[in-house]
Amino acid sequence: MEKTISDNDKIEKLIKYYKDNGLLIVGLNDSQGVNITSTFFKKGLLEYLATALTSEELTPKVINAFSLVMNKTENIDYFLKNNLSLEEIKLSQIYSAVSASEKFMIDIKLPKFLGKVGNVYRLIYNTKKGDEKINIATSLKEAKEPIMIYSSGPNDLMREVGTNPFRIKKDYKEKDIKPNYYYTLEKANNRETLKKVMGAIERNYDTILSINANTDIYTLGAYIPKSLRSEEMKLFKDLIFTYNNELINLCKQYNITFVDTEEVGQKFNNSQSNFHVSTAGHNALANYILGYMYHNKFELNNSYKRKTDSLIEITNKGAQGVIEATSYDYEQCFDRAMNLSEYSKERELAIAKEHERETEIFKKVLTKKTKSYK
Repeated sequence: MEKTISDNDKIEKLIKYYKDNGLLIVGLNDSQGVNITSTFFKKGLLEYLATALTSEELTPKVINAFSLVMNKTENIDYFLKNNLSLEEIKLSQIYSAVSASEKFMIDIKLPKFLGKVGNVYRLIYNTKKGDEKINIATSLKEAKEPIMIYSSGPNDLMREVGTNPFRIKKDYKEKDIKPNYYYTLEKANNRETLKKVMGAIERNYDTILSINANTDIYTLGAYIPKSLRSEEMKLFKDLIFTYNNELINLCKQYNITFVDTEEVGQKFNNSQSNFHVSTAGHNALANYILGYMYHNKFELNNSYKRKTDSLIEITNKGAQGVIEATSYDYEQCFDRAMNLSEYSKERELAIAKEHERETEIFKKVLTKKTKSYK
């Protein structure tokens, strides 16, 4: 009878596997990787993962790019193609937290200045000397077998259908007096909606693998938040099921590991946010990923990694490059809005406003970052 190996032994084997070549862990870019609970100052997903793999023999290098605002698929391409520094990424996370907090205050009819509470994330994303010399694309390219925790797509999907788990119940209750719910219903029923999101994820995979084809990508699936578990929300619940199935198929095409998050999402859902998992959930998810890592390295006889024919030009524009990209997105959305009417126009203008917020975030990053960069 084969002896069962313990979790500690699995981690020890992983440490020995990576110790000679080092280990880079990158997190991109969904807000699911951000600990937004009242214990936000404790570890999040990447911190738990890195801590588990830290020993006298190995100290993983971590680039955490999870964000409360810069969490769409196109943002991943902007970060990688413009080769953002770790300093720029951390600053963008701080200003994203402030921007998200300010928007939340406005949405619930409270003074915008109360959103400054988002500055508390400076305790988590504190910049350090040397961060300006660590660049995301360069680090990814130079790593032997980097680990990528990929969590992107759900925010794109919410943008496309024009709602989110916080708001959908309210839209449903007001469906007879406002057009929001029926707009979302139409978008959710349109096959092109999901096709567009999956195409954007595939472009991310091409960008990542064109930089380093040896990247081990672990893609997090989406779970069903509490607000979508009632019968009247069945269509949107089904949309997430379909999204996960499409994501599984895409991962198979690229030989990428799909991480099913449904159990973690159900067990550790943070009731305060109704969308993000608790601190314990971050720890549980890290343990899931460690299990997948061990399985891939020691139990699979499959070294194949799909290479992409895409040729990605990497620049060193940093924050300035992101400003240019998000400004262009704003202009494109605004122009489209001018050719629409009624609620469709309102939605397109709202998306344009999101891009404007992104630009403002990176203007602040550009102002605050170390001037000696590069």
